[in-house]
Amino acid sequence: MTNHHPLTLEVTDFGPVAQACVELRPLTVFVGPSNTGKSWLATLVYALHRYFGNSPSGPGPWVWTTFDAALPEGAGTDLVRIAEQFRRLASPSAEPAEHIELTAPVTAAIRMYLEQQSAAIGEEIERCFGVDTGARLTRRESAGRPRILLRNAVEGTPTPAVHELTLGDETWTFLSTIPSGVRIHDNYYTWSATDRLLTGLDSEAQPRLEWEVIGTLARDVLTDHHPAFYLPADRTGLMNAHGAMVRVLIRSATMGGIRGADTEPPLSGLRGDFLEQLVEMASRRQGVVRGGREPLRRVGERIEDGVLGGAIRVESLPGIAYPRFTYHPHGWESGGLPLSSTSSMVSELAPVVLYLRHVVAPGDLLIIDEPESHLHPAMQVAFTRLLAEIVGAGVRILLTTHSEWVLEALGNLVGRSRLANRSNGKADVKPLDARDVGVWLFEAAGDGPGSKNVQEIALDADTGLFPSGFDTVAAALHNEWASIADPQGNAE
Repeated sequence: MTNHHPLTLEVTDFGPVAQACVELRPLTVFVGPSNTGKSWLATLVYALHRYFGNSPSGPGPWVWTTFDAALPEGAGTDLVRIAEQFRRLASPSAEPAEHIELTAPVTAAIRMYLEQQSAAIGEEIERCFGVDTGARLTRRESAGRPRILLRNAVEGTPTPAVHELTLGDETWTFLSTIPSGVRIHDNYYTWSATDRLLTGLDSEAQPRLEWEVIGTLARDVLTDHHPAFYLPADRTGLMNAHGAMVRVLIRSATMGGIRGADTEPPLSGLRGDFLEQLVEMASRRQGVVRGGREPLRRVGERIEDGVLGGAIRVESLPGIAYPRFTYHPHGWESGGLPLSSTSSMVSELAPVVLYLRHVVAPGDLLIIDEPESHLHPAMQVAFTRLLAEIVGAGVRILLTTHSEWVLEALGNLVGRSRLANRSNGKADVKPLDARDVGVWLFEAAGDGPGSKNVQEIALDADTGLFPSGFDTVAAALHNEWASIADPQGNAE
């Protein structure tokens, strides 16, 4: 699965993260001590995907934003030419590999369009973090302004597009640098917008239609259009309490970006999204039917059989489209148990099974906070191996973890990919290509300028371990026991 489009995220002075540069891969892992920014950075990744990515039913609302600014000189003529090219591409005689190269005026219009998103992007980030102002996301007053840099590959040039988001006193600014020579391939949304433009030429609607085309082209420049879903570390509590919380909290949390700025949401938007998605499972209202889920459903069943020892079910309560989640242990004949009556392991992993069955599709990003929570080490290893199958089915995974068992199992999966016989006695274990895996170590940030507290760590080919520092804890405990067992330091 190495044909992914790399997306690099650079962050400076953003909350607990002093400085970080992370490339999101099919499987990305954030590891390190508590309170060093792992979930913080994962939340930022989620917020950016939520804004720029599709919903399960299509492009996000930002793609259809219009405003009154005039197009750069020459952009209008070039848009008509591009629209005519898209119309030709739709004909049966068009070459499948034919593409359209963006001109300088159109590229300038795309930059203008993206810059107009500044305030809305900031509001989405604030919503996901559950704060009423971006000022709360500043690492410290003496530090520089928070700065977020995204680099994404674009078709037609080795130079990436670069997008910079900065926070001023109370204002977000989003600036884009788009290289020349970017190519756009035929797709439904751009074709539809260009067709409307050609139909509406010389009408009062033409300026609006021109900006609609620019919006769809901007979407193509950002390349990664897939939705993101986040399973927070407190998912068990949220699932168990959702019946009492959901009526009061979901609307205020999910609408946080457009409410008055004087009221702080009682629940972060990230958690509100999670609760909202749980409720939607009752009616299966996930938008259009999304293909490619069968392999994911099978992985969910393997989690049920190999880790949970029973099935997770969701039913609608009689008369209303509201979910009831139950656990059915294998071999039991007395019906299902409510998740609140099951072991913490079951309630921790139940959302993973449910999302594989009802929500995520290939290409999506699934973020799982602390998947090891309440799992015995053997179950952590089993679950990590199943994560490799989820990645193999096309879903991108981002984990935050404190578990040495997760990292060791991951190291073995990467090492197994280098063997001539990749199964090596374990035919049911799917290896992971090293190029598809990235592990970043988070540490406490220093106070000096330029302090960097996030760095990528590579698999040690000799030990099969990622150097996360867990071994130093084990060594310290061993040495402490040695001093207890032999306080005089006598060696036999």
